[in-house]
Amino acid sequence: MKTFLKYFFTGLGGYILGIITVIAIVGGLVSSLSGGLNFGSEAPKTPETGTILQLKITGGVTERVANNPIAELLGDQGMGESVALGLNDIRNGLKKAATDPNIAGIFLDCGMYEGGLATAEEIRNALIAFRKTGKSVVAYSVAYSETGYFIASAADKVFAHPSGMIDLNGLSSRFVMYKGLLDKAGVGFQVFRAGKYKSAVEPYIQTELSEPNKEQIRRYIQLLYNYQIEQIALSRKLNKDSLMATVLAGKIQMPVDAQQLNLIDGLMYEDQALTQAYKAAKTAEKEEKLFSFAEYAKDVDPYSYSENKIAIIYGVGDIVPGKQDPFSSIGSVTFIKALKKARLDNSVKAIVIRINSPGGSALASDEIAREIEICKKAKPVIASFGDVSASGGYYLSCLADSIVAQPNTITGSIGVFALVANTQDLFSNKLGLNYQTVDLGNMSAGWRPDRPLNEMESAFLQRSIDSIYDDFLSIVARGRKLSRAAVEELAQGHVYTALDAKELGLVDVIGGIDRAILAAARKAKIKEYRVVELPKNDDFLNKLFNPDKQGEDQAKAIAQKMGLNISQIKDLQRFMYLTGPQTYYPLSADFR
Repeated sequence: MKTFLKYFFTGLGGYILGIITVIAIVGGLVSSLSGGLNFGSEAPKTPETGTILQLKITGGVTERVANNPIAELLGDQGMGESVALGLNDIRNGLKKAATDPNIAGIFLDCGMYEGGLATAEEIRNALIAFRKTGKSVVAYSVAYSETGYFIASAADKVFAHPSGMIDLNGLSSRFVMYKGLLDKAGVGFQVFRAGKYKSAVEPYIQTELSEPNKEQIRRYIQLLYNYQIEQIALSRKLNKDSLMATVLAGKIQMPVDAQQLNLIDGLMYEDQALTQAYKAAKTAEKEEKLFSFAEYAKDVDPYSYSENKIAIIYGVGDIVPGKQDPFSSIGSVTFIKALKKARLDNSVKAIVIRINSPGGSALASDEIAREIEICKKAKPVIASFGDVSASGGYYLSCLADSIVAQPNTITGSIGVFALVANTQDLFSNKLGLNYQTVDLGNMSAGWRPDRPLNEMESAFLQRSIDSIYDDFLSIVARGRKLSRAAVEELAQGHVYTALDAKELGLVDVIGGIDRAILAAARKAKIKEYRVVELPKNDDFLNKLFNPDKQGEDQAKAIAQKMGLNISQIKDLQRFMYLTGPQTYYPLSADFR
């Protein structure tokens, strides 16, 4: 009885605490609505004729952003763009602005963009499409990163701060090798893999990258940067070869250097650049003519109403079994549920699966791939690749009717691996622990922390890896209509850019999300349609108490203390919970 009462009142206390928390949040919302927005007395601000939208992009840009009314109401609602923008918000907002007679131009600050290359391409192409309507884009930043400038180069004019910075000096892919740290901790790994290029395991078992891995890295960063410089040269009307030689020689160190090479149109302060934006847009220079893009693009739907729908199903992050947050991981149960919903909805005429993932669980990837194959029998399924769609990300996509990817998408990595921790030194020697088991069966004990896998256990695991790799090759051959021999030749865990992948038959079309939507509409033989996104935007209160968010915050804190970036900390966290065979692209490739 005492135990029952203890748990009853503990649960009751948690319930009451939850109610109090919800009341506090609702109270804050009401207060913000009534105080910050003068609810009931002032109509929401809308753009007037000749308005310039101020678009600020800093850090990374995710495929889409979960609803967060707290940030929207309590954050800076001015031009600071405190409300996070997803790629879908940026694309949809620019589409709407392109046809909105009240919008005259864009004042763009994207210099500190630090996201993926294919995402940068999507944003850049959306800006180019906006300009084709006769409206202006003027870019200004205090400092420009490599990819930040890549986006900005699509503008009519590019300006920089006189004492600012510009980072145009080439592309590198950096990896942190963890073996030395793990050796000191007394932890090693037994590796089981299929594919000589399957290099995701290298940081954990080697102090240097292997030569085959270096070979493929050189190839894809050369292609990525060649494309980037080619597009910059085209936009700025420069000779590509000359620009490439100048950049690689390290001759662009300051904004004045970039100005002399016609990469920047002028050095000035922000208010001066804003004046230039008004001139380019041919509109009056008034404070009310400047409007926040984040506010403008919120909940924008650029499509006219139609009974016909094309469903975009987002798959972002690691592929894992079960239910997961659809904004940061691809949970097999969550993703399959979204696929089934689209398949069974008669108003959905085609499906676009948007994949931005380095891979993950081989089992979860296979389960999703099977559901995609079922969907394909009912209606067209087009795969659209983001920054990375490799390994497991490619596995679950290769059965689609066609695959669309940006030139700077990373894909391939058709291979499988498993890492098994060997903590014998840590467990027995450093900690002095004695592990005891009573076994019935040669393999009944399984993994033990005080010893490596024995010969029989190792042989079994390698056999499992080889079997999954065999399935991987078969599913790619079936999905891409290639011979088994051809797939074996291009697999081996090899990583490609989409340009190479298209030549090899792994990708069908070079293009972005809009190209994939168009392909889906054509395949479904429909001309009028609207786009719906799945899985649905999660309820904010559910996300507020989501333990995954706590883990993300913890990872960021650790990264700051260790001087590593967040992706490298996530690598270490991944290998704490990886179970079974994995299909991953080399995880911590840090493009700079």
